[in-house]
Amino acid sequence: MAKIEVIFKKLTMIKPMKIDAGKLDLVMRDEDFVIYYDGSPFLTKGGEEFAHKNARVLKHILLKLTINPELSLTGLSSASIFGFLKDRIEQGRDLVDENFDFLFKNDFVIKARFDKSVEKAVQIDEALEYLDKNQDVMNLIFWSNSLVMEGFRSLLTQLSDNKNGNQRSTDLDKESCKGLIKDRYLELSQVQKAAVNLLYLRHCNGVILPLMLVLNFISPSEYSNSMLAVHSKSTLNDVDEELKNQVSEFVIYPLTMDQNQPLQFVAEIHGEALKALEFLGFFSAEHRKISVISELISHGESDNLEFKSTLRWDIRQNKKNPAIEHASLKTMAAFINSDGGDLLIGVEDDGNILGVELDGFPNDDKFLLHIWSLIKSSMGQDISPYIKTTLEKFDGKTVCRVQCLPSPEPIFLRQKGFDESFYIRIGPSTGSLEISEALKYIADHFRV
Repeated sequence: MAKIEVIFKKLTMIKPMKIDAGKLDLVMRDEDFVIYYDGSPFLTKGGEEFAHKNARVLKHILLKLTINPELSLTGLSSASIFGFLKDRIEQGRDLVDENFDFLFKNDFVIKARFDKSVEKAVQIDEALEYLDKNQDVMNLIFWSNSLVMEGFRSLLTQLSDNKNGNQRSTDLDKESCKGLIKDRYLELSQVQKAAVNLLYLRHCNGVILPLMLVLNFISPSEYSNSMLAVHSKSTLNDVDEELKNQVSEFVIYPLTMDQNQPLQFVAEIHGEALKALEFLGFFSAEHRKISVISELISHGESDNLEFKSTLRWDIRQNKKNPAIEHASLKTMAAFINSDGGDLLIGVEDDGNILGVELDGFPNDDKFLLHIWSLIKSSMGQDISPYIKTTLEKFDGKTVCRVQCLPSPEPIFLRQKGFDESFYIRIGPSTGSLEISEALKYIADHFRV
C-alpha cells in the first residue's frame, strides 16, 4: 500500500475530540486573552496556548466549538488554522516557503498557464471520458477554469505593475512569474500563510489557488469548482513523497474526490474555503478587534480600574492645568500603594473615548515622554519597574493604558505645586491618608 494511503487510513481512524462547551472559558490576562478548558489553558497539538491579543479571534473559535462541540483533528477549521499558526508559522517552519520551488513547478495553474500541452493532455487523455458522462461537472470546470485563469492574470498584472513598471503580465516567463509569486507570498501576514499552508495540505491543489483565494482574486465558489479540474486525475499524483510524510505531522488528511459524487466534494471544499476566509477576516478588521484595553473599557470603572479624559488638558477651561495631571498621578500612586490597577487616559467616565490627542502633543512619543517625566519626578526614578504604559488607537483616537503593579515599598507623591501626600485606593476611588493613618497602613501593608 502506498505510504500516503497508509497515512490517510490512519488519520481517518482518529476520532474528533469531544468538547464540553460548559468547560470552555475566555480569560483576560495583562496583555492578551487565552482560551481555558476545564480550568487549564487550551493547547494546540504542539503545546502552544490558544492565546491572542484580539479577543474576537478567540471568541470566534469558542463560538465554533460551542456550535459543533467537536475538535476535528483531521479537517480544516478556525482551530486548525490557529494551531498551524502557533505551531508552525510562528516557529519559523513554513511548509510552503520551504518547498516553494517544487509546489510552483507542479502547480495546476502554472501548468495551465505555461505548459499548454500538459493542460491539453489532462483534458483529453485523462478526463474526457469522465466529463462526457458528467456534463454538469464539465460545465463547472469550463466556467471556473476561465475565471481562475482570469484571476491569475489579474494577480500577475498587479504584481508586475508593482515591480516591473510597464512590463505586461503576458510577457512574463515562468521564472519571473515564480519570483513575483514567491515575493507576494512572503508578504502575507502569518495567519494568511497558515491558511495557505492548510488549504494546500487539505485540498492538494498547489500554492496558486490558495494564494488567490486568500488575496481575494477568486471567490470560494471559483476556488472549489476549480478542484474538479485539479482532481480530475488521480488525487495526489503530483504530491512529493517528502511532503506526503509531513501530512501526518499536521494531523490533517487530504480530501479525495468520489468520482460518483463530485458535487458533494465541491460543496465540502467550498465550505472549508468559506471557513478560512471568515477566520482571516477577524485578523484584518482592525476597527472591530477586541483588545485588552477595549475589554477594560467595557467593564467600566472599578476598584482597580479608573478612567481619565485627558492627561493635562482641562476640558472645561480649555487650557492646560497641572491639577489634571495631578489627578492621574494620584490614581497611579494609589494603585501602586494598594493592590495595583489600570489607569486609562483618554476615556471619559462613561467609557466614551476622547483620545489623548486632546492633550495637544505633536505625536505619541512626546506624550509618553511627558507622562514618564511626570511619573519619575513625582514618584522617583525607582518606580519604573512598577509602571508600564501602552498606547492603542480606536478609530483614530488614542488611549493610554497605565498598568500599575503593587510596590513592595510605600510611594509618596511629590509633585511641584502640590502637598506631598500618601494615596491608596478606597473602593473605586482614590484617597489620601493623614500621617497617623499612613503610618498604620504602611506598617500593615508593607514590609519596612
